[in-house]
Amino acid sequence: MRRFTKWAVAVIAGLCLVACRTNEDVDPGLTRISGVTIVDVSDGVARSDQDILFREDQIVWTGETGQAPLPLPGHTVDGRGLFAMPGLWDSHVHVFSTEEEPNFALPLYILHGLTSIRDMGALISFDDQMEVNAEIRSGERIGPRIINAGAMIDGPPGSWPGQMVATTPEEGLLRVREAAQTGWRSVKAYSLLDRATYLAIAAEADELGLPLYGHVPEGVTLADAVAAGQDVIEHFGRVTKACSTEEQAMIDGVIVALGSDAPFQALMAEMATHAITTLETWDADLCQSVVGGLAEANIAIAPTLMVSDFYLGNDPEPEDLRMQTVPLRIRAQWGEPDFRRAAMTEDLLAIAPEAVRQDWQTFKLAHDAGAVMLASSDAAFLNPFLFHGATLIDELERYVEIGLTPQEALITATVNPSVQFGSPGENGQIEPGQRADIILLRANPLKDISAVRQLQVVIALGRVFDRAALDDMEATLRKRANADAAE
Repeated sequence: MRRFTKWAVAVIAGLCLVACRTNEDVDPGLTRISGVTIVDVSDGVARSDQDILFREDQIVWTGETGQAPLPLPGHTVDGRGLFAMPGLWDSHVHVFSTEEEPNFALPLYILHGLTSIRDMGALISFDDQMEVNAEIRSGERIGPRIINAGAMIDGPPGSWPGQMVATTPEEGLLRVREAAQTGWRSVKAYSLLDRATYLAIAAEADELGLPLYGHVPEGVTLADAVAAGQDVIEHFGRVTKACSTEEQAMIDGVIVALGSDAPFQALMAEMATHAITTLETWDADLCQSVVGGLAEANIAIAPTLMVSDFYLGNDPEPEDLRMQTVPLRIRAQWGEPDFRRAAMTEDLLAIAPEAVRQDWQTFKLAHDAGAVMLASSDAAFLNPFLFHGATLIDELERYVEIGLTPQEALITATVNPSVQFGSPGENGQIEPGQRADIILLRANPLKDISAVRQLQVVIALGRVFDRAALDDMEATLRKRANADAAE
């Protein structure tokens, strides 16, 4: 009997492999991303020639290309030459500030590679918000996963319509219980709460197992918020203020203003002096202690640094592409006088750039001390020039401008929010058991953070949006934004 050569054995084995594979059942619910480079955000490495397999909204396998011990996938996404990383998060947005806003805002997050957002306050009912969430999960509506965290409790008279208001500690307890009974899974403190009511809210939230998010109220020190166990601090300014040797004096001024006959006007006048005071009395040694305390207490921060551009007058041009997906009547609204800008005196305008740089310096100190940062934008139709989706990318680039590495910036928009707000076991990585929320980029974001702008494919809850679909989505949003004004 003739001996087979090694070459012939190899050929026959290959033919057998093909025959065996063709006899296998194809799994129509399985999708493969083939030949991609997986970006490991936690470790800061990129692994080439990898396959990612997911079924519905869950990753089921990752490994070397062609090695999956699974049936043939029903669908394949060509990942050759692309970089796969987890979908991005924006940890502070407002997508429900008008009834029409979700129709424009939610697709914009997918368009920019954001697959999860945390909504921090709405002007529509909780039930209506839950209905939108259900439509996204079912595929009826295009949009990211929404973490609803806008159960706002404010002091009198309330800063926004529809907020719960608590005047006393007893009312604070009732508002927390009301939020829990409604179905909220967290509570948000707001700016006008007095210290005693805030502390009562924090204690009751802890008793009911509800995380406490939100502003540090203007009449409360940062140390009080840390001691009360606030889980996430929204906006960075209160951290910088806590680095001033005059923080308590500024807080005392707020308390006097809130007790006056015209509290809102008095508060605005008082707050107008704080930026100058903070700038003049910021202390480096004190700041190291403050940010070290935040890190030790494991309190996360949603910085929203891009908000400062509004106060600096760094407005986009009308032809800016980001403007083209905003309804024309909202663009017109953004161009009108704004009460926040009206509060900017000439003295404040003069020191604003230096005050912003001080925020950046404090941010870098806090990050280096180990404070948990959550990339966030404060995007909303109510907040001029803070764009749904797009501003989060600007925010990440700002972190790198301040001194974070691209990897460190990416962690703030993937790993940190996944652990903080995701389902049990989420870690913001591409690996089996994690959500099929993945973006494919044409460049390596570990080398250049701006690579997150080079989107080729977005996968959200297992739904695949290729470049053509994303382009169609953008064209539709632009058309609707212009038609909206005509109506």
